[in-house]
Amino acid sequence: MKKNILFLSIIAVFALIIASLSSYGNNAYALKYGPSSYSSYPAYYNTHRLPPPAFFKHKVFKMVVEVDSANPKVWRQTINNVRNVMATFGDNPFKYSIEIVVFGPGLKLFMKKFDKKNEPILQSLAVYGLMLRACHNTMLHFHATTESLFPFVKVVPAGVVEIVRRETQGYSFLKP
Repeated sequence: MKKNILFLSIIAVFALIIASLSSYGNNAYALKYGPSSYSSYPAYYNTHRLPPPAFFKHKVFKMVVEVDSANPKVWRQTINNVRNVMATFGDNPFKYSIEIVVFGPGLKLFMKKFDKKNEPILQSLAVYGLMLRACHNTMLHFHATTESLFPFVKVVPAGVVEIVRRETQGYSFLKP
């Protein structure tokens, strides 16, 4: 009988410890995110747009993205990253300047015969100010012409030089 009481009291102590830890976690969450209202939980932001970062309130967000991979997963990640930035700043292209530069095997992202699935997505992003640049040196290497690229893509003499040029202009560099 004494063993049962001791066992039950140990279980009760563990239950109290677990209950206090779980309530501590809720308090810690409330301390971190503010009062516990619906809008303070991260799930709220799945359906509501976050405000742009305060740092960029009076500045233009500038980003150059390098794509040098023929992997469609990298292409998808690049497009998603660009979409997220554009969604953060809204549909106002004066608040951001984003450029995707492709070279090497990544040139296939902008070629009609390799990537028809992403063409409408890239075209719609280009309408909202996304700049798409293809490396001319890579085009020579792959015997590609401007006609083989999507019509909204511009050709630059060298992709790496374009990236460095943009970085000297204050663009942040991203390589997914």
